[in-house]
Amino acid sequence: MSKSRAALTHLKPILLLIAVLAALIFWIWYPYPFWQFGKSGKFALTLILTAACIGPALTWVVYKKGKWGLVFDLWVIALVQLVAVGWGTMSLYQNRPFFMVYTLDRFEVLSKRDVDLAWITDPKFLNKPFAGPLMLFANMPQDPVAYQKLVREVMFEGKPDLQFRPEFWSLYSERKQYVLEKSRPLVDLRDGRPDSIGAIDKLVKNHGGDINQLKFVPALQSDAQFAVILDARSGEVLDSLIVNPWLKD
Repeated sequence: MSKSRAALTHLKPILLLIAVLAALIFWIWYPYPFWQFGKSGKFALTLILTAACIGPALTWVVYKKGKWGLVFDLWVIALVQLVAVGWGTMSLYQNRPFFMVYTLDRFEVLSKRDVDLAWITDPKFLNKPFAGPLMLFANMPQDPVAYQKLVREVMFEGKPDLQFRPEFWSLYSERKQYVLEKSRPLVDLRDGRPDSIGAIDKLVKNHGGDINQLKFVPALQSDAQFAVILDARSGEVLDSLIVNPWLKD
């Protein structure tokens, strides 16, 4: 077997593995609009792709028919490659969007690592959809004493803020009318983001063609942002759009 043939033989299963991982990552763990990976996610993706490319290249370098220790060399290359791909994949899996919590005037996208799971006593808060995060609502305490207690815990005791605290959560479906009241008409976003008119018009067309039947709420994901699109009548989440959702009043 030639060097090129050996490298190609190594490359074929790696390409299949990468195709499977790409389907998991971009369709299930990070479906649109969650493609906006933070630094750790970009590093993990780079590691996976680098390991996928280097493996066949190293096989081409070390391969020589009849070489003593060749099998050992190839096993080491494959093992290092699989460890790198496995580490990158596990990092992406652990940091995938798991919760999307509405708080005050926005959604915030959180991973399991952002929340102390020991505080979750209701299993419905772990019932994540197959693709995308679980939609939740963070209830601000209405009782003045409870509100002051929350402020004191966050400001002076170092405890997590409202959106990270499962004891304040409800399912989004239970509070969507409140979110709808706080949302803004999608036409405002269209007027405020002329560079995104084409993308917004395409979205509107996909949802019936009447922009007055759509509203939006800003969303934050790590160091990224997007707009969550709501049905203006029911408050149901219909879609998302990668655009700067913060408009001046």
